[in-house]
Amino acid sequence: MARLIRWARSTAVACVTLMLPVRAGAQSAYTTLVGVVRDTAGRPIPGVEVRLQGGQYFTRTNDSGGFRVNTLPIGETTIAVRRLGFSPSSTQLTLRSGRIDSLVFALNTLAIGLPGVLVEDEYMARSHRFLAGFWDRRARGFGSFVTRDQIERMQAHDFVDLVRMVPSASLVSVNGRKQVRFKRNAGVRDCPPQYWVDGMRVEQATPDEFVPEDTEAIEIYPGPATTPPQFAARPFTYTCGAIVIWTRLPGG
Repeated sequence: MARLIRWARSTAVACVTLMLPVRAGAQSAYTTLVGVVRDTAGRPIPGVEVRLQGGQYFTRTNDSGGFRVNTLPIGETTIAVRRLGFSPSSTQLTLRSGRIDSLVFALNTLAIGLPGVLVEDEYMARSHRFLAGFWDRRARGFGSFVTRDQIERMQAHDFVDLVRMVPSASLVSVNGRKQVRFKRNAGVRDCPPQYWVDGMRVEQATPDEFVPEDTEAIEIYPGPATTPPQFAARPFTYTCGAIVIWTRLPGG
């Protein structure tokens, strides 16, 4: 069945647009990367997560879709960008001393607007049809579940506000960013969850890349005993439990 939003189903376009020389001078072991992220219509996309070298370097685009990362080591690197509602993209680039690398990413939107507004009964019927697995697991009572109706009542601005009341979850600050942690053996709250979006595993995800207004429902499983097999962690990974996110439905 077609969903309103799919995660990583379209291929985003990434292109290196120009290499800007800087004034000649002493060679440095570090350089600067600047860029902009737009949609395919040319509109800037704010709040896009930009990661380099597997997340060692991180920033987000500003209101104009631009970003800048200073003091990057020269050499081969991978730049990955992603934001909920758009297809993620990545590209490789050789960073050189004495040059400023400039990138333009064009991301494909994954949202498809449908005409008309569904009345409540029709909307719930559609929710039970598209999210049959969610409602079935919710009826069984294992884990914690947040519905769209609850999300709207919470009026949450940040995704972490949707899970802060779950008994087995706690919030910690890592490098100034709020993160969700579950209990590990001996009750230590230091174990991150595995994130899933529309049934697909999302590696190294962080709560601030998900937006409450784009979220239809959430499933929260604090450990392997309650986590359904389809959302189980890979063997020998450091994650505990899972947070399963379902994005907005048509007419929502």
